[in-house]
Amino acid sequence: MGSFKHAEQGAGRYVVGPIEAFDQKNEMFKRPFWDPQMKALGKKFYFTSVPPRDKSGYRLQDQSIVNASWRLNDEFSNGGRRGLYDWSWDGNFWYPRVPSGLKISESDPETLTRWVKKAAVFFGASLVGVCELDRRWVYSSAYLLTSKGGKEIENHIPDKYQYAVAIAVEMDYESINCSPAGPSSVATGLGYSQMAFTAGLLAHFIRGLGYGAIPCGNDTACSIPIAIDAGLGEMARNGLLITPRYGPRVRLAKVFTDLPLVPDKPIEFGVWEFCRVCEKCAKKCPSKSIMFGEPTPEPHNMSNREGVMAWHINAETCLEFWADNGMDCSNCIRS
Repeated sequence: MGSFKHAEQGAGRYVVGPIEAFDQKNEMFKRPFWDPQMKALGKKFYFTSVPPRDKSGYRLQDQSIVNASWRLNDEFSNGGRRGLYDWSWDGNFWYPRVPSGLKISESDPETLTRWVKKAAVFFGASLVGVCELDRRWVYSSAYLLTSKGGKEIENHIPDKYQYAVAIAVEMDYESINCSPAGPSSVATGLGYSQMAFTAGLLAHFIRGLGYGAIPCGNDTACSIPIAIDAGLGEMARNGLLITPRYGPRVRLAKVFTDLPLVPDKPIEFGVWEFCRVCEKCAKKCPSKSIMFGEPTPEPHNMSNREGVMAWHINAETCLEFWADNGMDCSNCIRS
């Protein structure tokens, strides 16, 4: 699947009706913190310790390495808006600092885009693309997880931020191949830690050039449509981004900026047509959360977005399996 063609539209090609900004608190990972119907599932998933099992992938050493893989994400970025995802971090360095108030004299968008992409790859991006920021993908409000529970906060992106740099980080092939056991959870956790590292460093590089930069993981805006707009791939039956090089085996982050950049063009390489006939991910889903048949604009529940033609994922049954499994699941990526 190495060849592709440029598409006329990005993620807007999937919009078929009136669409409103999505409220992040309706994400399945956020609902257990405020939705009474999800309270029991949240307690089981977030706050119940799972004893090790005498089974490969679920032993104490498996649990320990999963926890280790999340360390950077959890300590320096979890939930967004802090640490590596801070919108305006200006901490102290042992190194000599870039003098404040300076702005790079280079103004050619093509040159600046090359610099940004080169820096992103150097900091750990497997794929990087640029698009104009489509405000339809920005959350109406953000919902951050804190030590005291969920917290809904204002989510205003200033008008000057007109571009998004989409970042994809590859997850380890052999580890994902072990889903739904521990090694795949390690790949996921490490992917989140690498997202924070890469986006946080890239944002600080852009700030050093004298421009604004807002690094984000899963917070602030929907990552998949932004990645589609930036030419990284297409939407698939499993609800994920499919890239030509890594398939769905990536984690996504983004950086919003007012640095003048050259947007990439969206691509098509047959994913939509292939997914209409394959259905393998639906067959391999242990919780039966992936749809069979044709895509539809009808959502399963509030965790899906209305007005979008897609194979909507039933995130309620998906998270329930994760809680029962004691590990997350990547079968839809593995398959």
